[in-house]
Amino acid sequence: MNATPLPATDGEVLERYRRLQSGELEIVRQCKKQWSMVGYVRGLLFIASVVLLIAGFAHWAGIDKSVWFVFSGLAFFSFLVVAFLHERMQSRMRDSAMKAGIFGESIAQVGRDWESIKDRTPDIPESFRATAFDLDLVGRNSLHKLIGTTRTPLGDETLASWIVEGALPEEVSARQKAIAELKPSIEYREQFRFRCEVLTDGKSGPAGFLHWTDGESWLESRTWLVLLARITALISLASIVLLFTGLVPPFYPAMAVAAMVIVNFFVAIFFAGTMHDIFNLISSRRNEVEYYVRLFDMISDFEAKSGRLQDIQNRLLKDSGDARQQIHGLGRLVWLANIRRNGVIFVIYLAFEFLFLWDVHILDRLEAWKKKYGHYARGWFEDLGQWETLCALAKLAADNPEWVFPDVKLPDDPSGNLISCTQIGHPLLDQSRVCNDVDVGPTGTVLLVTGSNMSGKSTLLRSIGVNSVLGRMGSVVCAGRMTMPPVHIETSMRIIDSLSDGVSFFMAELKRLKEIVDTAGECRKDKKRCLLFLLDEILQGTNSRERQIAVSRVVRRLIDQEAIGAISTHDLDLATTDDLEQACRIVHFSEQFHEVDGKRQMTFDYRMKHGIAETTNALALLEMVGLGDESCTGSQNSGTGSQNTGS
Repeated sequence: MNATPLPATDGEVLERYRRLQSGELEIVRQCKKQWSMVGYVRGLLFIASVVLLIAGFAHWAGIDKSVWFVFSGLAFFSFLVVAFLHERMQSRMRDSAMKAGIFGESIAQVGRDWESIKDRTPDIPESFRATAFDLDLVGRNSLHKLIGTTRTPLGDETLASWIVEGALPEEVSARQKAIAELKPSIEYREQFRFRCEVLTDGKSGPAGFLHWTDGESWLESRTWLVLLARITALISLASIVLLFTGLVPPFYPAMAVAAMVIVNFFVAIFFAGTMHDIFNLISSRRNEVEYYVRLFDMISDFEAKSGRLQDIQNRLLKDSGDARQQIHGLGRLVWLANIRRNGVIFVIYLAFEFLFLWDVHILDRLEAWKKKYGHYARGWFEDLGQWETLCALAKLAADNPEWVFPDVKLPDDPSGNLISCTQIGHPLLDQSRVCNDVDVGPTGTVLLVTGSNMSGKSTLLRSIGVNSVLGRMGSVVCAGRMTMPPVHIETSMRIIDSLSDGVSFFMAELKRLKEIVDTAGECRKDKKRCLLFLLDEILQGTNSRERQIAVSRVVRRLIDQEAIGAISTHDLDLATTDDLEQACRIVHFSEQFHEVDGKRQMTFDYRMKHGIAETTNALALLEMVGLGDESCTGSQNSGTGSQNTGS
């Protein structure tokens, strides 16, 4: 299935995409170089055929006209050949430009160059927007941008739903096996992606088609119109036969044909617009169904071995009347419905319409197709969306060779309430990311992350959160190893107060924390998932003493609801409160100071260490930006330095 070996390193991945992009750009360059020349030849051959034809009629140079006609025919035939090659060149140039764009976007994804990746932010349910915002799951620099190679509307919807909802262990395992099978099929996935990319120009995708299949048949309440179309078609056909065979005087069949044309003309005036709207719902572009046919062919022809991929193929090929065959049949009907859009045969369409009520016959056949197969259509496109999403996650796995599939435990497993990771890093950072070993859980405990400003506390929390989202989707994660239970994720990291609604920053945080506590209770009752909470410097809008009490009570409530999670804080005494003293597992990040050319500089290693933080850097940062107290500079510097040495 795949002739291309998988790149073994990130560098090899990047080099391959650059090589492929360069090759496609070279094709575009060569086509552009030849484009004008071939166009001139095309035009000259057409002019030559016309001139030679005129020469034949004019008996130029006393040469027999048949000779001129032969040369005119040869010139016109050559024109058709060159025109065909010219159109092929245009098509190849367009396809190569699109492929170069695809490979360019892949380069941007590998390098985390977010500005060069198309922004197609999906709709996210209101209940999940806070978590999506906190963890950068959607938006400008987001997980959706990193994975988002889906292009069909149902593929986009499937990817968004997997990010939001995740799955239980059995489903996660099925997805992992499917992704692992698709991962080495590089050329297959890239061709599938290209064919999906072509469909992005469509305005409605399959939405209009599915609306049509789910709705009532328009002709069902207008059976008289079908009967009229059949009668007028029969009369017109019989009259034309009689007119050309001469079995009766030509006056009578000619009058019959004229009468049918008049009747059909007025019927078309009243109903053709509505029928054309229905045709546009089925296929908003002439070749849209054709591309979907090719995608279903690719799905059907893949030699699947994993259960999930075989399930999709079985539903398409067996359980729903062979989707590939029926989509092919639909494609032929759509082509007949769309001959009105073809400028070359539009006159023929008008003749068919006024003689036989062509649109009514085609719509009748389409509605017969819908009655037999329409109820399968939504399932077909949902399976297509699922296949496309699995290909997108397989690409993520192939583009990040060192990432691994997590082991998602059942909730009743002895280790089912613990997230355990080695060398976990933030998936949205580039290769300069720093990875750490970390555990979150088991129930009854909370990970308390302490440390200085900018030292890496928030990044650790987001690393846990984003990788948990990936893991519950069935995807690979940015870690050396990861085990996790099925989790429902809630966060409080970037609370925005709404003064226009009369809500302060502090009250907005309280409302968000109440939502998290309530959700923890629901998860505890449900038993299928445990709640993972990630809280970053919460309740800053009050004095330190009340804040310490409030935070400890909130976290205690979450622990009592059997939730697991982590909280970052500057409050070094939080772990000593009565509510949390026994539950806290404490880790920290710290800064380092160096003298460079007589100036004090601060750096971070972003390495997580066990125990409580022993350093702070707020005053040092104040001094570094020129806002320190000059009279106390020496003592502050030495104090901070001694703290750092102690850590």
